[in-house]
Amino acid sequence: MMRSAVLALAALGALSACGKEDPARQRAEDAHDIAMVERMSKEPFRPILPRPITRIDVERYGLDKPGCRFVRQGEADPIFIGNAEEGFMRIEGDLKRYAAKLESAQLPGDARTTYVGLSTWVDLVSLPDRAGGSDTTHWPARLILHDAQERVAFRADGEMRCRGDAAAPGEATPAA
Repeated sequence: MMRSAVLALAALGALSACGKEDPARQRAEDAHDIAMVERMSKEPFRPILPRPITRIDVERYGLDKPGCRFVRQGEADPIFIGNAEEGFMRIEGDLKRYAAKLESAQLPGDARTTYVGLSTWVDLVSLPDRAGGSDTTHWPARLILHDAQERVAFRADGEMRCRGDAAAPGEATPAA
């Protein structure tokens, strides 16, 4: 009788151990599964190519407010226009609207250095002036456009051109 009780207990112990896995192994499998889901949910990288904002766009949408424009090297029309509250960029034929990030640095004309959109955001970075012709209304700059996964989707060097309330639309304020 004692022997059958011991055998029954041993069999029960063996059966209960069958369902348990090593906790370290289970954590490793869980981490692997999570990493796989994260990789699968990340959309493939796709560069974003902004198009210039034309004078017609500026007039049609009332974009001639005080603020700053980023003009790419070698181009006449800006690819980004920003003011105190919002910024604009033409992507795939659509004029995209960005909200000014109030915590970012302030530029002349009350523009900001960072603007946030629905799935992208724009950073404007001042560059060293090698030519020596910049002032407080225009200077060399870099525009960096980030995608939803925080990757750089577009980057261009050019010039920031800013104006305050006193300047006529499309003109920079004169240097003091």
